[in-house]
Amino acid sequence: MAKAIKMPDLGTTVDTITLIEWKVKPGDAVKRGEPLAAIETDKAVTELESVGEGTVLKLLVEDGEEIEVGTVIAYIGEAGESVVAAAPPADAKVEEADASEAKPAAFRKQPADSPRVSPVVRNLATKMGVDLAKINGTGRHGMITREDVLGAAKTGPVGH
Repeated sequence: MAKAIKMPDLGTTVDTITLIEWKVKPGDAVKRGEPLAAIETDKAVTELESVGEGTVLKLLVEDGEEIEVGTVIAYIGEAGESVVAAAPPADAKVEEADASEAKPAAFRKQPADSPRVSPVVRNLATKMGVDLAKINGTGRHGMITREDVLGAAKTGPVGH
């Protein structure tokens, strides 16, 4: 039977967590404790470890998306297993995951016209005096990465 992987509660002040990058793809075999994704809160970047063992059946969120704690983000089970058969009851958090796919902008803390950047990278840019508005992000969906900020800092003062 497929196991739903939910975004864990990482602290009392954390309501949403950004999934920075999946480390697995559908069809990959995983064991308990192996990293599934890199995730970020307002305080730290860490790896989300698998709480189950089997084959990754389906990923429900994309890289760079902000997710509420408790939302189902993936399914792990037997190879070839149907995820529909393993879906929890209609009143479970899966409906919220479907809703977040339809309107992911609702979870963004930044205005739609500001550059896509994680809090950690934003803080790095501030410390290095880099203007994020002048950087073209090279990450997925144009997200500004740590490397983008470091590269901009090396080329001299940006945005001054």
